[in-house]
Amino acid sequence: MRPFVLGLFLSVAVLFPKTGNAQVYQFRTAPPEVTAAAAEWQINSEPVIVGGLVYHPTRSFRFFDGQVMAQIGIFERVPVYADTTLEPFSVLYMPVSRDRMREYERRRDRELAGTTGSRVPSLPVESASEQTLRDRHAGSVGTTGIIEPSPQMTTLGTGATLQPAPAPSAVGSAGTFEPRAAASAVGTSRQDRAPSRPSLESARRPSGANGVWLEFNGARWYADGAAASFSPDRFEPVGLYRGFPVYLDKATATNEIWVQVVEGGPLAPYARR
Repeated sequence: MRPFVLGLFLSVAVLFPKTGNAQVYQFRTAPPEVTAAAAEWQINSEPVIVGGLVYHPTRSFRFFDGQVMAQIGIFERVPVYADTTLEPFSVLYMPVSRDRMREYERRRDRELAGTTGSRVPSLPVESASEQTLRDRHAGSVGTTGIIEPSPQMTTLGTGATLQPAPAPSAVGSAGTFEPRAAASAVGTSRQDRAPSRPSLESARRPSGANGVWLEFNGARWYADGAAASFSPDRFEPVGLYRGFPVYLDKATATNEIWVQVVEGGPLAPYARR
């Protein structure tokens, strides 16, 4: 009897912790009470900072799973969740409703460069060589700086000594400038160095047979003189030229016509030659 009681006690002592552990995993994370559905940073797809790390929004959404998701922080009064089955500090979930979560991912750079984590990341992964080159470039710029010569600086020899380039010298009083080296050329006079100026010639105004003309009533009429204002006492209509009224001056001969090229405007004289 005593060996039986002892064995039963040992069995209960061994099985009791396992039973307690099984009861712990039965608890689920409650759905979020506050969501980021109306938050501007969520609508505008802005990055968030949680625990000092920057997480960028992705296009991925998933349903809330209280069995594997646990709250790890709060951002702008919105609870932040993580999937306990994924790599820590790699992916966060922001609730946009009580059962729908938006995924925020940490960029794989710096100490995470060249790694992919628990799954294929949504954001581009920076290679370790790119990270090394960027760190070296940032360090070199921060210690030595980058010097770019200005247009008025010239480099002498192969070293890094910079000296101002020679200033241009004025020639005459017309405001023309030439380099000093050219001004000191042997055998070159001031007149030879003066730039040639192109001459301008105005086009001749068309006149005579080469002037402006029109065909009216079987004859050719050429523009002749300045325009005059229309007056019914002076002019009388005699026809149309391409829709424009044609007039005769009552006081002049018939070898001159007047054409109104603008409605309500002056009349242009044309003479037959």
